[in-house]
Amino acid sequence: MKAQPYNRSNMSKGIRATMLLTITAAVMVFAYVQDRATASGARRYVTLQRRAMSGQGPEVTIDQVMRPSVERSVRQGLMWGAVVLVAGLGVAVVGGRRQA
Repeated sequence: MKAQPYNRSNMSKGIRATMLLTITAAVMVFAYVQDRATASGARRYVTLQRRAMSGQGPEVTIDQVMRPSVERSVRQGLMWGAVVLVAGLGVAVVGGRRQA
């Protein structure tokens, strides 16, 4: 009798690939959404700063604008990354049950 590894998985390569692809996609979605939302905050800061410099608005600091923008961008990135992760892992689970 040949010895078998203790942690041998019955998971197919297709399911593993789906899970790996899902995790990669979730990280990429997080990074993209977080980047776009942070860039939006930076554009807002520039607009407000230009308005202040022309005397049409109050002065603002970068922290006043960017701190809430970064917090919002991380929340949005986590939310959309989690949506992708849950959907992809759901597909993997359903695919695994159909193979079993």
